[in-house]
Amino acid sequence: MRVQKHCLLVLTLLGGLTGGLVSGAAIADSQAPSIPNGVNAQAIDSSSVRVSWNQPWDNVAIEGYNIYRNNQYYATVFNTNYIDYSVSSGGNYEYAIVAFDAAKNYTTLSAKVAVTVASNNNQEAAPAPTNNDQNLTVPSGLRSSVENGNAAVIYWSAPQGDVKGYNVYRDGSYITSTANTEYRDTQMSWGQDHRYQIVAYSQNNTFSEKSAELTVNTANNNRSAERPQSDPVQQSASPAQQSGGVPEGYSQVFADEFQQYSLDSNKWNSQYRWGPWLTINEEKQFYVNRLQNPDFGHSPFSFDGEHMTISAIRTPEHLKSSANWKPYLSGALTTYNKFKMKYGYVEIRAKLPKGKGLWSAFWLLHNNDYDRRPEIDVVEYIGDKPNIAYNTYHYYLNGQLKSSPTMEASGPDYSQGFHTYAVKWEPGLITWYVDGVERNRFQDGNASWEDMYLLVNLAIGGKWAGDPDGNTQFPAQMTIDYIRAYQKN
Repeated sequence: MRVQKHCLLVLTLLGGLTGGLVSGAAIADSQAPSIPNGVNAQAIDSSSVRVSWNQPWDNVAIEGYNIYRNNQYYATVFNTNYIDYSVSSGGNYEYAIVAFDAAKNYTTLSAKVAVTVASNNNQEAAPAPTNNDQNLTVPSGLRSSVENGNAAVIYWSAPQGDVKGYNVYRDGSYITSTANTEYRDTQMSWGQDHRYQIVAYSQNNTFSEKSAELTVNTANNNRSAERPQSDPVQQSASPAQQSGGVPEGYSQVFADEFQQYSLDSNKWNSQYRWGPWLTINEEKQFYVNRLQNPDFGHSPFSFDGEHMTISAIRTPEHLKSSANWKPYLSGALTTYNKFKMKYGYVEIRAKLPKGKGLWSAFWLLHNNDYDRRPEIDVVEYIGDKPNIAYNTYHYYLNGQLKSSPTMEASGPDYSQGFHTYAVKWEPGLITWYVDGVERNRFQDGNASWEDMYLLVNLAIGGKWAGDPDGNTQFPAQMTIDYIRAYQKN
């Protein structure tokens, strides 16, 4: 992010800024949020229901939600989704939502939504085994691919024998039969372990034994293959198998798959370490500190259970004084004081925004403000140059800023889909990758040997990107599938 040119200024000003900032006077809030809409209730299985709704508007900030079930108060939550595990098989339930803000202004009840929980008595029966076919082996190679918060595809290898189809078992119970060597389960519970086993059956309705179990959890994107019963100490897949560009012999040390519905404060800060009031690179945005200032009145971070999106908007009139009179609001995340590393491989899979004045970036920055003060820009993307991903390394030598050439990785219009951007950082060598293919490298004794932390942000304007123009669309969105870091074993 070319912060290096401003590091000395930042360090000089921080002392004065930290003691001199005064928050605005508190304003009495008597306005209730808008009534939640888009309420949806879906039975997950015979013992649980997922309830979700759209985030309403508030003049300050939403604090939480009260859930009503069958016209009675039932629970309070702080996200726009809830799983009700206290339902009965075959039961009928009705849900409605009330939103409230920090001043405890409550909305009226939302529209009600009804749902009927599936009955165990109506569950399809599994074809019953007659006798085992000695020529029909057990299905093996179970593995999964998580699609979203409540869906995953389970795969397996066809066994030997005259196979007609397969019975799929989840958590010990039969759920369906299929003629294919895969099954897409859309009724999973987010954050819950589900155990899968497969039974093959032949044309004569003879059956194999159950396969070894595969455990899948959509919350942590578990894609582990089954552990064969005959090999209790099977090694996990190598990092190179987990992701095409990850080097052999590296293990994951940090990851956020963004399959939750809020920021993980154990992993992230939602502002730069020098605070929100100092703007670098002559940029035009104010970064909203969602974690430390949840009542700001706007959050740039949103989640769909599979991705996180950083959205930049024009600053609403009523928030301009809170936003230091910056014309745009956006978001930045860092792992400062939460995660740092020295050497390794880092990657992001993201869809980057197109448009004049948009400057999205994933980078590493020095953890300490002395020595070489390095910065590795894994990817910088200037929205009006959609076919170029930029790679740069900055550091200080004898008090003078030094930089590698601003290297280009030309390709397709990167804004049209998800791409993986990565750096392999070794002693004396920094190598950049796009979609697993090496694109640029910096080989020099000045390559960073200091601890560094991760940053990701969507900036607006600045000396490099220029100002947005009439064709720049807002909200501008940087959508992130995952961020991961690995180090050599």
